[in-house]
Amino acid sequence: MRRKGYFRRWWEQRSSELSNLLNPKQWFYDLLGGSAKTSSGVRVTSSSALLNSNVYTCASILGGDIGKLPIQVFKKRGSGLEKDDSHPVAKLLGIRPNPHMSAYTFKELLQVHLVAWGNAYANIEWHESGPYNGQPKALWPLDPSKTDVHLDPLTGELWYATTLPSGETRKIRAADILHLKSISRGGLKGITPIAVIREEIGVQQAQKKFLGSFYANGTTTRGILKVPGSLDKPAKDKIRDEWQKVNSGLSNAHRIAILDAGLDYQSLGMNLDDAQFIETHKFGIGEVAKIYKIPPHKLGLMDKATFSNIEHQSLEYVKSTLQPIITNWEQELIYKLFTEMERKRYYVKFNLTTELRGDSSSRAQFYREMIAMGAYTINEVRELEERSSIGELGDKHFVSLNYVSLDKMDQYQLLKAGLGREAPKGGESGG
Repeated sequence: MRRKGYFRRWWEQRSSELSNLLNPKQWFYDLLGGSAKTSSGVRVTSSSALLNSNVYTCASILGGDIGKLPIQVFKKRGSGLEKDDSHPVAKLLGIRPNPHMSAYTFKELLQVHLVAWGNAYANIEWHESGPYNGQPKALWPLDPSKTDVHLDPLTGELWYATTLPSGETRKIRAADILHLKSISRGGLKGITPIAVIREEIGVQQAQKKFLGSFYANGTTTRGILKVPGSLDKPAKDKIRDEWQKVNSGLSNAHRIAILDAGLDYQSLGMNLDDAQFIETHKFGIGEVAKIYKIPPHKLGLMDKATFSNIEHQSLEYVKSTLQPIITNWEQELIYKLFTEMERKRYYVKFNLTTELRGDSSSRAQFYREMIAMGAYTINEVRELEERSSIGELGDKHFVSLNYVSLDKMDQYQLLKAGLGREAPKGGESGG
């Protein structure tokens, strides 16, 4: 009985939370900022943060880089592997995840959700009949601001609550949801990066408002007009209105003010150099770039950029930024889109070789080394370059005659000196 009472209290509490979660007024309040007010006085939410140029650029970079990378399905066959383009998962991730989106748009959208909200969700629609019964049919992205994850403390069941564009609320089981998440406190839901840089974004937004007001007022700063005597309120209002009418606005910028009747103007503000606007602006860019692990030069911060360190940062970006994101995607896709039996034979993998497409010399060097060490055949290289096969001769693997195992070294040296009778088996070139 006590257990039942605890469950009832827990369910009422969770139902109340769910009601607030799905309350349109609450969502509208959250959209306007809710409790996300910063010290600068600007409210910053995940939705509004995307309108910040630095956050937008990071979302565009990460979303575009993930969107352009092909996701390939591989099948284990004996001791080897083969790419399987006929599997339903391959078609979803490589061609069309749903009737309304290309594979690029789908991947880009989920990555942008991950950047701004720290979580990306997609509902998995399954085939219910036919030859593909039980396999994924379509992937439908969900609004991350209207989707939440719940864990039943009694049964351990994980489920999701979401609001569809029609306004309908749905409870969805965990097996039907793709959930990509950033770093988190408990592993169930990611923390939005916007929460970490909310203050910096607030300062940047406040700067823009200040600059807008600054130019709207003809680049004049706040000040006072001194008069030799005392004035009543109507006289003060009239002088203030006349001053603003003549000196405010871009059309009046740089006009010469004429002061009569003993008036004296004294500025009370700081110019932009004194306020260190440029330094503050650069600091904001650096903070946003740091949170998303984006090289500063990609955000236009070129102060300390050189050709050599940009090249190094680009390689570091692939290893430290893209690789963890890709691993996150791959593990979730493998677990959610394949059955338990299929996971023993199938897996998905991003093809990072497309990162070399824009650099022909780096691509040529990579292929040269892979052929020299026997890892790639000529036909495999031609396939990566979308060229036709050159026949059976292109399927052979080659290794250099300069390579020989240590245990064959003495015999190999004797053979070269003409003292040996047989060629060492380990020192021959494979063809």
